Amino acid sequence: MVVKEGDKEYIERHEVLIVGGGPVGLFMGLTLAQKGIEVLVLEAEADIIPSPRALMYFPIVLNEFEKLGILDDVVKAGYKNQEGLCFRTPAGGSDKVLAKIPPGKAKGSIDYGVQLGQSTIAEILRTHAKQCSKFSIKYNTRFISLQEEDDVVNVEAATISGDNKFFSAKFVLGCDGGSSNVRKALNIPLEGYTWDDWRFLALNIKYDFAKYGYPAANHVLDHEDWAVIVRASNEKEGLWRIATGIRPDVLVEDIDKYLPAKLERLLPGPRPLQYEIVACNPYWAHERVAPKYTSGRVALVGDAAHLNNPLTALGLTTGLVDAAVLSRLLPEADALGGSKPWRALLEKYSSMRRKDYVNNVQKFALAGKLRLHSADKKIVAEKEDFFNMLNKNPGFGMFVASTMMDTLPDNLFPSPWEILVSFLGKTVFVLRTVVSIIYWKINASVT
Repeated sequence: MVVKEGDKEYIERHEVLIVGGGPVGLFMGLTLAQKGIEVLVLEAEADIIPSPRALMYFPIVLNEFEKLGILDDVVKAGYKNQEGLCFRTPAGGSDKVLAKIPPGKAKGSIDYGVQLGQSTIAEILRTHAKQCSKFSIKYNTRFISLQEEDDVVNVEAATISGDNKFFSAKFVLGCDGGSSNVRKALNIPLEGYTWDDWRFLALNIKYDFAKYGYPAANHVLDHEDWAVIVRASNEKEGLWRIATGIRPDVLVEDIDKYLPAKLERLLPGPRPLQYEIVACNPYWAHERVAPKYTSGRVALVGDAAHLNNPLTALGLTTGLVDAAVLSRLLPEADALGGSKPWRALLEKYSSMRRKDYVNNVQKFALAGKLRLHSADKKIVAEKEDFFNMLNKNPGFGMFVASTMMDTLPDNLFPSPWEILVSFLGKTVFVLRTVVSIIYWKINASVT
């Protein structure tokens, strides 16, 4: 609804305003619109950005895609990984397979991952969102500021022509990435650090890795020529992604000079190599998290609330899970016609998602990065122990794979009985896991 108010020429009023039209913002908008909540998305760019970014989607996210009705489109456009993960050394080095994690067994209806570029996911989400009458999006509209007043949040934005536009909403969701202007407007810091040991590179490349025995997902371990090499599209398109690093003293404008030698050491196959670099994106990686994800009627979602290095593919996945959790809670808010106090719901969201990030995502992402390239004796010993257990205990490999098969519960308000049953189930699982790991360690040491 558009109204005239005071000296502000027009104020558009909405139930929920989302700042940021990337995959997380579009996922959030589509989910809420399908639940009957009127949503406006503001995006500063003119369109979806096609640069190389996230591309791995685990079952916890794919189950959410299935509920939205977009899973078939995602699977068709991407590559369905039912091959697991391979750890190996560079093709230009010893060129050895070190260990493998097999495909996992499903806890739900989906027992595979999908590999597909983030921009294509965004296009699929937008296509479905535009079919919802409750969804709308404005491009070339940059967030400037916000102010909470009574039962609404007022937002000022600027168009590409320089005109200022004014909006109000019952809730504002900041899905505007690591440099989030929404987060800055709330004076919420992003605490942590930026990696300065490597400048990360994301390359989209056309090269037939499969011809030389590479499965869909590979972690290449080396102190210098480490990399993640994965399919980035369906087989017909033939696109692969290489995530690797260049030493930080190499200037951005000089990266092209270093790439041929780097690829010469990473790529398998006969020489001279024949490949096509489709895109290259240099960037710095971070390990950061906001001390809180909400302030009043404003919530931070995805990279606006947390950043981690990309080598375990948990960045966008975690952001989409943030959105899935918030989309379960927000429709329950009394301010949107629900029965629960909105403030308690947003506090629940902040507490749940930050706890999971700090206790699980951040630790897993850090361990994954160091496993690829660290020369630290303790980390090398832990890596060798991990690979030894994978190679000598098929059951351990299946256990590791099963940790990637989680699903998000639909009900975030369990009864006391459900809480008790869940607690007992987790306790039994932990005890069985401890006993199994002791057995696997003993078996690995004597065989």
